[in-house]
Amino acid sequence: MTNSIQAQATHTKATISPASPKTQAGSNKPDIAQKSATAANAVVALASTAKPVLLQLQINQLVLSEKNVRKENASKADDEQLYASILAHGILQNLIVEPMNAQGLYPVLGGGRRLRQLIKAVKNNKLKPKTLVPVKLLTAEEVANYATELSMTENFTRAKMHPVDEFHAFADMVNQGASIADVAARFGVTAKFVQQRMKLSMVAPVVLDAYKAGNVSLDVVMIFTIASIEKQVEVWELAGDRRYNENQFRNMLKDAAVNADHYLAQFVGQEEYEKAGGVVTSDLFSDEVYLDDKALLESLATAKLEIEAAKLIARGWKWTQIKLVSEYDELAGFGLLDSKEGEYAPAEMALAGCMLVLKSYGEPVSIYIGLVHKDDKKALAQLKASVQSDPLNVNVGDVKKIEDKDASGYSAALNDDLRAQRLIIAKHALMSAPSVALDTLHFSVCVSAFTDSRYGSRPLHISVNDTTCHPKTGALTDNKAVQLIEGVKASLNLAWVGLPTVAERFNAFCALDVKEKEKQVAYATASMFEASIDNSHCAAEAVISSLDVKWSNYWRPTAETFFKRVSLSCLIDMAQPVMGEQWALQAAALKKKDLANQVDSLVNGERKGLDDAQKAYFDALMPAGF
Repeated sequence: MTNSIQAQATHTKATISPASPKTQAGSNKPDIAQKSATAANAVVALASTAKPVLLQLQINQLVLSEKNVRKENASKADDEQLYASILAHGILQNLIVEPMNAQGLYPVLGGGRRLRQLIKAVKNNKLKPKTLVPVKLLTAEEVANYATELSMTENFTRAKMHPVDEFHAFADMVNQGASIADVAARFGVTAKFVQQRMKLSMVAPVVLDAYKAGNVSLDVVMIFTIASIEKQVEVWELAGDRRYNENQFRNMLKDAAVNADHYLAQFVGQEEYEKAGGVVTSDLFSDEVYLDDKALLESLATAKLEIEAAKLIARGWKWTQIKLVSEYDELAGFGLLDSKEGEYAPAEMALAGCMLVLKSYGEPVSIYIGLVHKDDKKALAQLKASVQSDPLNVNVGDVKKIEDKDASGYSAALNDDLRAQRLIIAKHALMSAPSVALDTLHFSVCVSAFTDSRYGSRPLHISVNDTTCHPKTGALTDNKAVQLIEGVKASLNLAWVGLPTVAERFNAFCALDVKEKEKQVAYATASMFEASIDNSHCAAEAVISSLDVKWSNYWRPTAETFFKRVSLSCLIDMAQPVMGEQWALQAAALKKKDLANQVDSLVNGERKGLDDAQKAYFDALMPAGF
């Protein structure tokens, strides 16, 4: 195959002798520098007086001049691009050479990088040593007077093509029929590089103009490739003179899109999304993939959850609710049915429902079973009152009217706060009892593995998420369990956590002694523990009953966190068993605030005048549910 350089070269040869094998590039011929001395001397003599001459010389007749000002090599990437360009297109700009030296070679004053790539091509058998290249032969006078200036001009004045022009040039070549692979090979770049440049050429002209003017960075231009031209113009006009960063522009350009790693996209699946007509955009510069139609994703996710919801209705539940976004208090306001090993009475199911929540972590969907609306609580209470020996056969209509009262008399907000305090204590107690924690963990796993129902009661939030909650009034820092838990964690040998690979972490964990692993598993198990304040979580209460927790050793109710938040009668009932009837009569005449402070002093104050039995009673006094 005829090389591009060879094809471009004429067959005109300089009247010189080949160089010595010790000095010429790519030649293996014997030294003939002394041959044709007369002719060589004639050329030298001509060069000393004549004007610059354009001619063709062989690669093996060229050597780098010591007068060339470029001493440092260009980057590897730049050299690779030049090498590919020479192989594809030949030498597009002639080299500048001095008159022939004593070795019969022509020193290259301008074009040293091109010469190096030519020599590389000869070594790689891509070009022959005798391949002709265009050169400009200087006179001896020019070399003597202007060598440095000429070399400097050759390198200094060469202006690099603006990236925007480069974008359009690549796009034009592909549009004219060249393949991306061919363009990449011709310029010594990757196919992805060419694709990126073509993508950049399709950015809105207003953005490219701003880039050419130096008003935005190339990084910003890259961000704009992820949206349509229309969206680009819209966002650019919206931005106005404000200087947004890349992340701000990305959010504006993809305000109706989600990343392919988003939990919503993962749940639906990109394939199903595209089948439904959804548009997918790839960011060639960050390798991120965007699903552009969030509304379509939400519709597909809802449809997928509705299939599961229909199954629940078919099982006998009264209602279902679907949520695509998980919320911290998503179950607030709902009551919860008691279950017996995951089984529910049909009559109760007819009064309750299920919530299906799409999660951004852990299991993709959480299904909450046996939820009771506020409006159905009275009917449920009536149903329970009518239950005799066989609750599974009770009809919804066979009920008696009874009052719907909270057994504790506490507000929902207070119950939530008490739950937070009780839960943190239970967590510490559980992690302090590794054998119980292990049994708890193993039981929870086995419920899922060996029961027919996926909704079997489990004491753990098995997706391994910390279930710790925080009170709205007061703080967990007032609870000794917080510091004790921190102490437990500090005592653990967690060096394996910081190891660089999964394999190393796993092997290091397995190498721990049994006691240490038990402590760590107990800590992790306790962090997932779920418990209520109204004793409605049967599985959790079974665990707590085996722990013998001394609740009052961890946390004490105060006026602000508890006593001021309950009724006057409740305060009296709490203290009367040891304070007597006379005290109760006097307490009834007080304002609730004053009585709350008094009870607080009995529980947490100096308690002057109290006997040992009274002090012991108040030492152990805790809100109902503990």
